[in-house]
Amino acid sequence: MLKSIQESAFIRFLTPSHKKPIDAHLLSDDTTSRLIADTERFLSKLVEKADGRNQKRNLRRKQKEWTIKLKIKYKSIRLQILDSKNSSSPVHKRITITVFRKYVKEENGVAALKEATIHFLKDGRSHVRSLKDSPNFRGVFYQLYRLDQAYVHGGKQVKTSLELLSNQEKQLSASYTDDIRLLVEEGKRYVETVKHFSVDIMIENRLIRIIQHVQKLQEDFHFLDFEQRHTVRRMLREDIPKLLNMFLSLSLKHQLEQKENVFVSLSKMELTLITYTQYLEEVRLEHMNHLIRLQSKRYGNHSE
Repeated sequence: MLKSIQESAFIRFLTPSHKKPIDAHLLSDDTTSRLIADTERFLSKLVEKADGRNQKRNLRRKQKEWTIKLKIKYKSIRLQILDSKNSSSPVHKRITITVFRKYVKEENGVAALKEATIHFLKDGRSHVRSLKDSPNFRGVFYQLYRLDQAYVHGGKQVKTSLELLSNQEKQLSASYTDDIRLLVEEGKRYVETVKHFSVDIMIENRLIRIIQHVQKLQEDFHFLDFEQRHTVRRMLREDIPKLLNMFLSLSLKHQLEQKENVFVSLSKMELTLITYTQYLEEVRLEHMNHLIRLQSKRYGNHSE
């Protein structure tokens, strides 16, 4: 194991700075989270407005704490995000993400990623890192893939793309993060995408409820045992995306035949999460009783 760690450290040392992954904690502050969410909304609105005309465009969105620049060309789409001097983020940064247009170069059924880097200042020095595998930016990449297609087919048509859904499934299954909050955010994006396929309302509602149940587990997730935590992560990473992607790839006739089976499978997942919620409540109660006993021993035997 020590040898493996040493080899990993050696490989990281040899990796060029612009290919080294960004440390997650550098993107975890509230300002950066709002910046990323604002970027996703900005791109999503452009997708909805797209009429299918493939044209060059230069767009800008200026906020108090950051500026978003978008350059759409026939060969690529370039997104730049810059912190302003008024940014309250502890790490000031400049982010550049470029994707090829899908008809120029594609990967896994969507536009290929050309560049995803972040330049930032830390300890008085300038650094550059890669955002390619950052879970925080998966939603931004997804919206850029949608935008690429929207400028060819129009916003309404791109919403029904199985390729985009399949790409999200691959991103979820390849996610290396164990942070349940990040997995929940990715799960939310996946469910939002599924909604565009006009699935049965009972299946859609069950998916929404599953995400809500996982959110309830977030705060005390560490109290679950190893197997329970693994089950929840696998549910979000693999089980739900694989089940829904396979279901949506079927013909309408076979979807109708399998609808009840999918609903039952999702219901079992929800029941599992409910039992975990009940388990956590019992753990909290046990901790509460322990604290009461402890406080009673500490302060209950004093005499005047």
